[in-house]
Amino acid sequence: MKAKIIILTPVFNDWKNLTKLLARINIIFRKKLKKKFDLVVVNDCSTENFNYKKLKNGKIDKLTVISLLKNVGSQRSLAIGIRHIKKIYKKNYKIIVIDSDGQDNPSGIKKLLKANYKKKNSVVVNRGQRKEPFWFKFFYEFYSILIVIFVAKKIRFGNYCLLNSNDVEKIFNKTDLWSAFPPTLLMNIKNISSITLDREKRFTGKSKMNFAGLLFHAFKVFSVFRNRILISSILYTFIFYHFFKAVDNLKIFLFIILGLVIFNMTNFFLAMVAKRFLKKFLTNFRIKTINYNR
Repeated sequence: MKAKIIILTPVFNDWKNLTKLLARINIIFRKKLKKKFDLVVVNDCSTENFNYKKLKNGKIDKLTVISLLKNVGSQRSLAIGIRHIKKIYKKNYKIIVIDSDGQDNPSGIKKLLKANYKKKNSVVVNRGQRKEPFWFKFFYEFYSILIVIFVAKKIRFGNYCLLNSNDVEKIFNKTDLWSAFPPTLLMNIKNISSITLDREKRFTGKSKMNFAGLLFHAFKVFSVFRNRILISSILYTFIFYHFFKAVDNLKIFLFIILGLVIFNMTNFFLAMVAKRFLKKFLTNFRIKTINYNR
């Protein structure tokens, strides 16, 4: 029995872009893959009204719209979508996670499925050339270097990926999934394949990401790696102590230690907040699901 393909995408007021994205995905499934798929849209408490029936097209078997009653951001929207899929589909499925704004090139879906068929692993999409402003690229590279320094791992991928159902089992109930999606995959899935695709421009409109948003996202990623960062920080403390003691300049050492303490405290605080949010959300908010069957 062939695995069911499920497209999962979060959306906040990006209905026009989502409609364009689905039109392109429909062409890919109709002309190249010649199969159908299920679509799960997580509506992150959009303020713009939209007729969900407009999302239905020829290659969608079932459309599910999860309407959140509070805006929680794309990462937590994905966590909610993944938990829903795990609950409803049980086993023998593949989730393709894709952003709704067009920056994830839908032509990569065929490449994801091909890479998955070849090695049977879940597959992430490493980002090639990016079309964001220079400041974004600069700070993204700086953030990537920090991850290598403190975690000894590289994260060159975002949300765009294909997950096997057995790997969904490993992440769906992880608290860290509510903080950041990519590092949770990296920390919990042993064998992950990858392909590389350029990051495209949005179909329409401007990106909602600003410097503050990028910084907050970076700290949420660091919070997932909090234990490894703590161990690295302790190791660097010993190295810096002996170095600055040798050059007789312990004032700089104390300044670095202060930075490391604040860094680690922030990571554990954000992890604690994510855990509390998970409990609060699941008890105090409702998720409305709408199904359209052919």
